[in-house]
Amino acid sequence: MYSSNQLRYDVICDPLDQWMVWDNQTEEPAFFGGQILYGLTESHAVELAKIMNELYGNEKRDTARSSSGDLGPTACRSAGG
Repeated sequence: MYSSNQLRYDVICDPLDQWMVWDNQTEEPAFFGGQILYGLTESHAVELAKIMNELYGNEKRDTARSSSGDLGPTACRSAGG
């Protein structure tokens, strides 16, 4: 299950060395622009996960904050390091 202190998007490798971006909230491979983010190089997967976390990783928390009136700064962590 997805917890608020965990990154939403992570990078995993399958047994055939195919890298993918994993969505911890939906518990399935991540999609972007109708494409599954699978079959990537490690560096490409890490960069995509970083971007996805920056764009969409804090949606749930941001929605909760805006409804409560707390609009303070948000800490960002990058995937893979």
